[in-house]
Amino acid sequence: MVSLIEQAGAFRLILSLLVVIPFVPFSSAVKGDTACRHSLCVTATVDGEVVNCKLQPMGWVALGFGQRMVDTHSVIMWKNDDGTTTLSHRYASTYSEPEVVSEPPRVATLVEPKKSVTRPPHSTTFAFQIPVNRTLLASNDHLEHLVFAYSPTRPDKDPASHLGRHSDVGYFTFDLTKELKVDEAVTNPSTARPTATLAQGTNAHYKRVEKLIILHGFLVSVGFLVLLPAGSLIARLGRSFTPKWFKAHRASNMLVAFPVITLGVLLGPAIVYSKESFRVHFANTHEVFGIFLLFLYYAQVFLGRYIHNRRNELAKLGPITRPHPPFNILHIVLGVSIIAASFFQVRSGLQWWEALTGRGPITNWAYPLWKAWIIILPIAYFGGYALLPRQFRLERESAYAPLPVGATEAGSQTTRLLAEDEEGN
Repeated sequence: MVSLIEQAGAFRLILSLLVVIPFVPFSSAVKGDTACRHSLCVTATVDGEVVNCKLQPMGWVALGFGQRMVDTHSVIMWKNDDGTTTLSHRYASTYSEPEVVSEPPRVATLVEPKKSVTRPPHSTTFAFQIPVNRTLLASNDHLEHLVFAYSPTRPDKDPASHLGRHSDVGYFTFDLTKELKVDEAVTNPSTARPTATLAQGTNAHYKRVEKLIILHGFLVSVGFLVLLPAGSLIARLGRSFTPKWFKAHRASNMLVAFPVITLGVLLGPAIVYSKESFRVHFANTHEVFGIFLLFLYYAQVFLGRYIHNRRNELAKLGPITRPHPPFNILHIVLGVSIIAASFFQVRSGLQWWEALTGRGPITNWAYPLWKAWIIILPIAYFGGYALLPRQFRLERESAYAPLPVGATEAGSQTTRLLAEDEEGN
């Protein structure tokens, strides 16, 4: 059952998967497992020949029976305007829209949702039934792997309709031999958390891949949300007081941030490919935008170097009377945009930590710190524009200061403000 409910102005998604079989004598315990990935939870119970999956759609929801999207058969469902439900069998051979399958290995059929299964109040549900994987139950490895995808965009009624790109993906792994208590089923999406099979909190024992995820998150957070903002504040405030601001700006935004950001971002793909179950869909928004943000940062660094070298060449020819050419403005806008986008990329990473590991939030202070910093930093930076009159006055005074004959770049940095103005945000 995937239930999408509106709570506190935001939608939360909950998934509950049921595997039901006929009554088995001599045993009254229910076998199954339960788990949560970010805001999506799954409960699976095993007892026989068919699988009843209950879902609540807002657009379309897909369940794939495998460890990744590629080479996995999926059942995709969505509600129509006339109240009917469309069920579509799909198969993806590449990371693209899955194609319709006319003869799937296991045929799913629509069924009425079971009233006995607890679900969030005021939620819309639908269900399908599919033959159980008997080979899996008969093997020594009872772990059932599922991948899911969700999109808020509703397709047309035809099962072969085009599917809009998903907005969320993830995976689940179930031990279908476990005894599952009825009250373990998720009833409230706002309080749903992973089961005790995975420890939560900062004192928990982390696996090697989880430590790599933490290192990745730490490096990119420091690089994009500490070092780059520090360099921007140095440029914004420092140029109004001293011509030496550029040295600190360059050290923060390039000399230190460059290796930190590069290593941090490249750890992301390494983590994804180090664990098979993480390869659900490498082309999700967080991963793609992370690489894009890295190259955007590289472009910003090279643009800053170009502006700096160009201004030094112009300073040797005479007074600089145009201190703010278009490239300088572009450099400022691009720098602010990178930092702004980084806030949302880091928040996305915090959410993916929960999705990939099944744990709760990485720390109790991560989200509060993020919320505080996204308010404090813009106030500090844009508040610095109150110093623009002082900055412009210093620029006018230094514009006609003579450049010493044979002066080196290093020497000119201590005597000329304009030769180094506007290299940063």
